[in-house]
Amino acid sequence: MLSRSTQFLQQLTTINSRRNLSFKQFNQIKPIINRNLAWFSGQSRKDTFGGKLKRRLKNFFVITVVGLGTYYGYRSYRRYRWFNDMSDSDKTSGTKPRVVVLGTGWSAVPLLKHIDTQKYEVVCVSPRNYFLMTPLLPSVSVGTVETRTVIESIRSLIGPRVKFIESHCINVDPKAKIITCISDGEQTVARGDNVKAVIAPSGRTDGASSRIIKDSARVRPEFQMKYDILVVAIGSENNTFNTPGVEEHAHFLKELLDARRIRSAISDAFESAMTPTQTVEERKRLLHFVIVGGGPTGVEFAAELADLVREDLQTYFPRLVANDVKITLIEALDHILSMMDKQISDYTERHFHRENIDVLMNTFVKEVKQREVIIQLKDSNELKSLPCSVVVWATGIKARSLTNKLREIIGLNIQSNRMGLLTDQYLRVKGIDDGSIFALGDCATIQTPKLVDRIQSLFEEADTEHRSALDLQQFRTLVEKKITEFPQLEIFSKSVEKAFTEADKEKSGYLTLAALRSTLEKADHKIRALPATAQVASQEGRYVADLLNQLTDTQLNHFEQQNLKPFRYKHMGSLAYVGGDEAVVDFTGSKPLLDIFKLKPMSGRSAAYLWKSFYLTEMFTGRTKTLLAFDWVRTHVFGRDISRY
Repeated sequence: MLSRSTQFLQQLTTINSRRNLSFKQFNQIKPIINRNLAWFSGQSRKDTFGGKLKRRLKNFFVITVVGLGTYYGYRSYRRYRWFNDMSDSDKTSGTKPRVVVLGTGWSAVPLLKHIDTQKYEVVCVSPRNYFLMTPLLPSVSVGTVETRTVIESIRSLIGPRVKFIESHCINVDPKAKIITCISDGEQTVARGDNVKAVIAPSGRTDGASSRIIKDSARVRPEFQMKYDILVVAIGSENNTFNTPGVEEHAHFLKELLDARRIRSAISDAFESAMTPTQTVEERKRLLHFVIVGGGPTGVEFAAELADLVREDLQTYFPRLVANDVKITLIEALDHILSMMDKQISDYTERHFHRENIDVLMNTFVKEVKQREVIIQLKDSNELKSLPCSVVVWATGIKARSLTNKLREIIGLNIQSNRMGLLTDQYLRVKGIDDGSIFALGDCATIQTPKLVDRIQSLFEEADTEHRSALDLQQFRTLVEKKITEFPQLEIFSKSVEKAFTEADKEKSGYLTLAALRSTLEKADHKIRALPATAQVASQEGRYVADLLNQLTDTQLNHFEQQNLKPFRYKHMGSLAYVGGDEAVVDFTGSKPLLDIFKLKPMSGRSAAYLWKSFYLTEMFTGRTKTLLAFDWVRTHVFGRDISRY
């Protein structure tokens, strides 16, 4: 191989001499050629340590300069595009239909990210200028995840073409298409972001420079704004069910400040219990934590609190943890996580027993006091007292004041659902003639039309041969043709023949009007309201964005003529963290691919890895993904920060 390289070098010398290449010029390139030929022949080139170090430092310097230059160029280009898009948006203001979105939650953000800003002028109005990853609030409340990890600035999410105004909408005029907004004089977010409404003024004490003052930075007068399309995505509030003392003495877990207050309260309880003069009974009361609600939020907070006690507080307060700490979960139903498979509920209850979490089922909270909770067991008139220091209320939701006000403006005879705004299958609010108002997420409920209300017209339309009876083919045509308008017919789509046979009790091969009514009533009984989850809200927001992007006519009450498909929820499964690096996953009712494989409910460490992977991918930006991963690593390596701030 080396002889061939030498011959090649000689030939190259001859060629270069023919091209009048000077001997000096050739000597300059000869070392480069020899080095390449030596590498090609497999011979390692002998080089000194200093030469290798010099070459590597040179390569590192070149790569660093190129990398930094590329990054700087990319940032400069993004900044240029950002200001350019913002300028274009300002110039076209008022020339396009205006879409006003109320809220920055799970339904509003997907809508704002995917709506066509070239087609619409989009304005977002919300009292909260960030998006909150609400499923991770239980982790924030005990320090597993830090506060800045679960929030992202709304302006960085929605881009420069969407205008954001931090304000609180207090009124909507559907006829004039005007909203009224204000930020002073009313609480903006339930138990959440209005800091000055929940802290008491205090002067400077003990020479401390940090104190609470009243400045003039938050001055935002009332204003009105016209809209062409209004999207109401304001979420919901915690429902206290008129239980005495909940508002005054119980913590909610719906906003970021709720999690911070719970974290401070846990620290206060342990520090108070360490006071030398505390009695045994008082220590036990201080270290008794009560969670009301056996849904995903209550279960995950109880699990995170148990992890905090076992993994961190046991190191600093070993005697208190061994003798006095108690965690109690109260559920009104006969099992926790009732929306999941029964196997998952049973597994979680057994796991909580191993984690020393007391679960009181079939138990109702009658009153919450500052130092105790009054409970009542099902089928019993006896009231019992649970002395405790911290109560977390994680059960039920109710409509916000703006939702109820909009219901009253439209008419309670039309908007008869107290839980939220009734919408059609295109998520348009019922009672708005021009269909200019949409409602998404927790503040809305889709009203599915019942089959029995139109049984006569459906029967006559399907009876094409006018014999007052339907055969199998006509029944199949009815199901396939009307399944879009009546999604409850989906229970017959996979087994039309079986449904027809069960309905044809006389075995005549035909269905009369009475037999069809009996069958369709079974389908109507399967109608269930969609759960108030982030998964539902996110899909609704993306659907409305795609719907508005497809519109060819701004007349929003003619969707059927434009062949637009109604909203269909695709369940992707349910997850919950149960503590001890274990989780539960339920695939029941998930998309057809998972149903085909008949995946069973998962629990344990493998489910915990899936739970973490899911929420890591659900984070909207690379910044929050990185922070979340580092928080989990930091917690496992260094533990949680138990200081109060």
